[in-house]
Amino acid sequence: MILARYIARAMAQGYGLVALVFVALFSFIDLIQQLDDVGDAYRLGDAFLYVLLLLPRRLLDATPVIALLGTLVPLGLLSDGNEILAMRAAGLPLRRLIGMILVPGLALLALMLLLAQFVAPPLEMRAERMRAAALAEDVSVDFRGGFWSRDGRSFVNVGRMLRGRTPVDVSVYEFDDAGRLQRYVHAERAQLGTGRTWQLQDVVVRELLPAPARAQQLAQLGWPSFLDATQLGVLVVPPQALSPVDLYFYVRDLRSRREQAPQEELRLWQQIAQPVVTLAMMLVAIPLVLGSNRSSTLSRRVLAGTVAGIGLYFVTQTVGYLGLLLHLPAQFTALVLPAGILLFAGRLLQRLR
Repeated sequence: MILARYIARAMAQGYGLVALVFVALFSFIDLIQQLDDVGDAYRLGDAFLYVLLLLPRRLLDATPVIALLGTLVPLGLLSDGNEILAMRAAGLPLRRLIGMILVPGLALLALMLLLAQFVAPPLEMRAERMRAAALAEDVSVDFRGGFWSRDGRSFVNVGRMLRGRTPVDVSVYEFDDAGRLQRYVHAERAQLGTGRTWQLQDVVVRELLPAPARAQQLAQLGWPSFLDATQLGVLVVPPQALSPVDLYFYVRDLRSRREQAPQEELRLWQQIAQPVVTLAMMLVAIPLVLGSNRSSTLSRRVLAGTVAGIGLYFVTQTVGYLGLLLHLPAQFTALVLPAGILLFAGRLLQRLR
């Protein structure tokens, strides 16, 4: 029990140190990119807030590298200090030692899953909408759900966004030259098409002018949206900003309407595969330390781990884009690399004595 707590504390410090370094690096890059948009509407404080809200997402993006280096660094320190050798000499079985190492890693993995589902998505949505609202024109956003935009004498209000992609509680107001309400349209929800036309569903249309007023209910109604790409960006969040559960239901809805969504499907399977990649990187790091010779220093291990982590990131992105270009199944594109790393880690672990 004492050894387990000692190893867990060392591993937690390693994960924390690596996470701090990578999140600080990614945040600095994000801030540099945001400075290009700083102006009258989008101020420096908004740029800092944007970067701050994206911290959980950057932490999730770096999770596989954190798992690799966060395991290499503390184990390397214990190995260089002959502490692991002393544990083994005292009779600590190899399997139990590996189990002690994996327990903090599994806790990190559970924390990352909670962040991916409950913390990172709402903060990233808020950040993206705050930035888009500051850069867009004729847009007003209440982050409790209200969205307003206008084009001449027409106004549109969206009550909230379902899973960040589907407008719900949509109201359209059209006024005449005298400022009188001429037409009012309300829809329970809307589907965003490839163009600017929205397909309103469960619609109530009220024609107030000319008198007498008339009303009708429609199952569907096409509405030519006046929102440009910047204004629409206030409403619609990118697929990577959705939680895994919301992204699953969004992809399922698209499939039910027989719509193609290769990028969304790939992102979904990448989110499913990320815990597997994280676990695989931990399993790879363990034999790299426990099975290495004494001449392999900590700095060499960290350098090798850094190169491997960065290489993994670029290879993952490349495989994903190639899969889209070649129309490969998203499951295969997202899982082939994690499966290969797991097999490689299993071979390394089998060689340990």
